[in-house]
Amino acid sequence: MEDDKSAGRPRDASIDERALAVTRELLVETGWDDLSMRLIAARSGVSRSSLDRRWSSKAELVLHAILGATPDLAPFAGTDRAGWVDWVARGSRQLFTRPEVRAAVPGLLLAMAENPDLRHRLWTDFSGPAVALFTASSPGDPADAERDARALLAMGVGAALLLSTVALEDDTDALHARVIEVLTSAVAPAGMTR
Repeated sequence: MEDDKSAGRPRDASIDERALAVTRELLVETGWDDLSMRLIAARSGVSRSSLDRRWSSKAELVLHAILGATPDLAPFAGTDRAGWVDWVARGSRQLFTRPEVRAAVPGLLLAMAENPDLRHRLWTDFSGPAVALFTASSPGDPADAERDARALLAMGVGAALLLSTVALEDDTDALHARVIEVLTSAVAPAGMTR
């Protein structure tokens, strides 16, 4: 989520890879509360100062470890609006079923409540490109299409988050499929259903 703005030696990608992999492992092993930058540094063999230069906080490092530096837009390639909705819902479900994500979510929600800039960057960096793809393939007013895309993202991601954390009894393939059907019907041309 953070750009490397420093000049000088090229950045050692192996440091990032080790730190991110260890972060994911430790989230599953220890959970959010016991995870620390010091523990990640010790386990990964990366100095604490190297971690601090790359990520300003534990929350930022965890977000990068579970989401990557930028959103993966490959699943959206060549899809129509219904395909876009389908991937938002399915991709969100896949994300929230990963053990390291399940371990991170409670702490990340608190960290983002305490750090509005981090929350804003996450939403902007990860929703912006997907919203742009939806808007580009939508007829009519771009402002309406953008609002629709943000609403669909909120509903698709929100449903996956709720079902994976709170409504576990309803976290079924059938209910996720129904969420996709409902959201897809919202973007289907008039008179057309899936």
